[in-house]
Amino acid sequence: MAVSDVTPLRADARRNLERILEAARAAFAERGLDVGVEEIARRAGVGKATFFRRFPSKDALVLAVLEGFIEEIEAAAADAAAAPDPLEGLRDFLLHHMTLQANNTAFFDAVSARFTGENPPVELTDRMLAAIGRVLEPARAAGVLRDGVEAGDLSTVAKMLGAAIRPMPGVLLPAAAWPRYLDIVLAGLRAGQDPLPGIAADPCTMVREVSATST
Repeated sequence: MAVSDVTPLRADARRNLERILEAARAAFAERGLDVGVEEIARRAGVGKATFFRRFPSKDALVLAVLEGFIEEIEAAAADAAAAPDPLEGLRDFLLHHMTLQANNTAFFDAVSARFTGENPPVELTDRMLAAIGRVLEPARAAGVLRDGVEAGDLSTVAKMLGAAIRPMPGVLLPAAAWPRYLDIVLAGLRAGQDPLPGIAADPCTMVREVSATST
C-alpha cells in the first residue's frame, strides 16, 4: 500500500478512514505499536472487515498515522516560514515539535525501532527534512541564523529537545521548564557566532544507508 491513498473515497468510507486513523493515533500514543487491530477497530467503531478494506496490514496503518504527523509538521513549517520574525517562527516550530514528541513518545519510539531495517519510510523522512529546511530559509535570508546550520541539525535539535523534556520513561517535565531548554538551543542557532564545526547529521542519508544495507 502506498503511503498516500490517492483514490477518492465516498463520504462514509472517508469517515471510517478518519475514525480508524484517529483511534490508531490515540492508541499508539498511549501504548506504542503493541495495540492490536481488534482494539483499534473497536475504538473506531468499525468492524475488522472495514479496517482491512482501508489497511491491508498493520504496517500500512502505522505508515498512514506517521504520514499524518508529517503533514502536521509540514503545516507547522509553513506557519513558521510565514512568521514576521524568522527566529520566533523557528521557536514556534520547535515548540510544536516538542509538543508532538511529548504527546506521542511511545509511537515515535516504536516506529523508529520497527522501521530501522527493511523498507524504512524514506519518502516521509525526505518530506520532514524538506519541511525543516523551509523553516530555516527565512532566518538564513535575514542573516539571523548561525553559519553552517542545516536541516539535519534542526532535526537533531528537535530530537534533543524531546529527550530533554522526557528525561526518563514515564517522566515529562512541566511545561514551565520547556522554554528554558528551548532558549538554550536557540542561543546556539543565532547568528554572531563561529560557524558550526563538523558535519550536519542527515537523517535522510542515514535512512537510505540502512535501507541499502538491508537489501
